[in-house]
Amino acid sequence: MKAAFPEAMVKVPVELEEVMTNHPKDRHVLAAAVTANADVIVTSNLTDFNAEALTPWNLKAQSPDDFLCLLFEDYPQEMIQVLRQQSQKYRRRPLSFQELLAFLTKKDGANLQKLVAKIRSYESR
Repeated sequence: MKAAFPEAMVKVPVELEEVMTNHPKDRHVLAAAVTANADVIVTSNLTDFNAEALTPWNLKAQSPDDFLCLLFEDYPQEMIQVLRQQSQKYRRRPLSFQELLAFLTKKDGANLQKLVAKIRSYESR
């Protein structure tokens, strides 16, 4: 993360982390989101970020699938273009676009069933 997105790094005051009420092992994540003035925490671990802990900070938690579905609604062509480019940069061998979509639906992969369903529906128009 530091190498890829150095601008995303924030210094979290210890005092802020100490007042967080979500799951103890993820309090640093909530404190970082508050420090960065984020609107949403994107996580597959939604149980550690309950609404009661997030509401005082005007934050919400979303799964990656839900977050990407919202982005797709606003930028469908751009997201399809990025995924097509990504399919050709797969580390083992280039994938077809359909192979990449199949990979993205795997539970042990990205688990993005809703996003892939939206993409397939959009592409079939």
